[in-house]
Amino acid sequence: MADIKFGTDGWRDKIADNFTFLNLGRVVDAYAVWMKKKIKKPEIVIGYDMRFLSDKYAEFVSESLKNYGFGVNLFEKPVHTPLVSWAIARKKFDGGLMITSSHNPWYYNGFKIKNSHGAGATGEETGQVERILKKGTKPSSGDGAVQKINLDDEYVADVKKAVDTSAIKKSGMKIVLDVMYGSGAGYFEKILGNYKNLITIHSKRDPLFGGITPEPIRKNLLELEAAVKKHRADIGVAIDGDGDRMAFVDDKGAYMPTHKALVFLLLHHVRNKKMKIKFVKTISGTSLLYKIAKEYGVIMEEVPVGFKHIAERIIGDKNTIGGEESGGVGFGYFIPERDGILGNLMILEYLAAEGKSISRIIAEQDKKYGAFMYDRVDIRFAEQNRKNIISAVNALEKKGSIAGRKIQSVNRLDGVKYIISDNEWILFRYSGTEPLLRIYSEAPTLKRVMENLEFGVKIAGKR
Repeated sequence: MADIKFGTDGWRDKIADNFTFLNLGRVVDAYAVWMKKKIKKPEIVIGYDMRFLSDKYAEFVSESLKNYGFGVNLFEKPVHTPLVSWAIARKKFDGGLMITSSHNPWYYNGFKIKNSHGAGATGEETGQVERILKKGTKPSSGDGAVQKINLDDEYVADVKKAVDTSAIKKSGMKIVLDVMYGSGAGYFEKILGNYKNLITIHSKRDPLFGGITPEPIRKNLLELEAAVKKHRADIGVAIDGDGDRMAFVDDKGAYMPTHKALVFLLLHHVRNKKMKIKFVKTISGTSLLYKIAKEYGVIMEEVPVGFKHIAERIIGDKNTIGGEESGGVGFGYFIPERDGILGNLMILEYLAAEGKSISRIIAEQDKKYGAFMYDRVDIRFAEQNRKNIISAVNALEKKGSIAGRKIQSVNRLDGVKYIISDNEWILFRYSGTEPLLRIYSEAPTLKRVMENLEFGVKIAGKR
């Protein structure tokens, strides 16, 4: 029997390998038992993306839960993941499910659980589902119902309350949008009212995602960079395959790490929106946020990788904004979950308020705070090598240096992070969703970043 594990954000697996209707049925049974322990007749919402069989999986899950006495609200078409979270928060559903594997390759699909707040299920919650799954406990039958819903217009109206779309349009900025063939297609156009300076690419359905992985990182956004240059646009923005992650390209057509977006969003909320906020970042986020937070008196907190950790803080305080290196940003005053559409719109609102190009804003920041350059490499590893890699990484603490530079301190909040200075560090951590070792680094120059990453790759035994 297949071993089913919930990772950082749900259960993800290869279609027709472990992600089968049989295994999905087992997961649904465990989820149903877990929910019915809390609520006798749960009312939930189910969404699905544009991947192979996502609609069929969603229908299968809906019918199964109906037979267990659930009230199921099934979206009538593919939607982006934030809409499921928004629906739970606004319509007061007891929870929700999203059929997606987010930014994973095309041959994956997945099952995301959203709790009653609209946030991703916590590790404790998915752990409870896993334990039920292992026992093979079956839920009791019941008389439920499935109804089809469409909440696009209500979601769009709510986003427009959070963002000053008129300021964006008045600025006249030219925007290129890359939806990466994902289920977030169409929302930007509705929110901006068919803004004439919005150019959209990759908006049709393609379950193969144009031959790339729908993760908004530079190697997958080369066509966005080219489009920004071709159209002489002011910015290029992107959302991932299920619309909960964001990325952007500057006015020169250069990809910007999400760290820049987090800095922009922090500055925008305290300087332009005049809001009193708390800010949460993951351990892989830029150290520049600490400098800016200190300057403006913003409380900063660092958490492990995984947006669920940020969501917990947002649920506790709606004045919290948080983001992760991988492009997920959430706004407590909206929903306790990532929303790539809202995140990108906030960047556009920031540019409209500043009245400056991205390249000029970053040049001014570098002059004031110093440069913070960043990159990441992902290494696929054989499971039998895991312990050796961990030992090699841990041994660096005793050695005391990284690529010839002295280690100042060590952070083991999530993986192992070696701090070299206030703007230089390297982080080693295993992915919670794929068999990957991720190595991250930030430094004053790209040359130093590359040296750190090359050093890290050698430690992992790959060169």
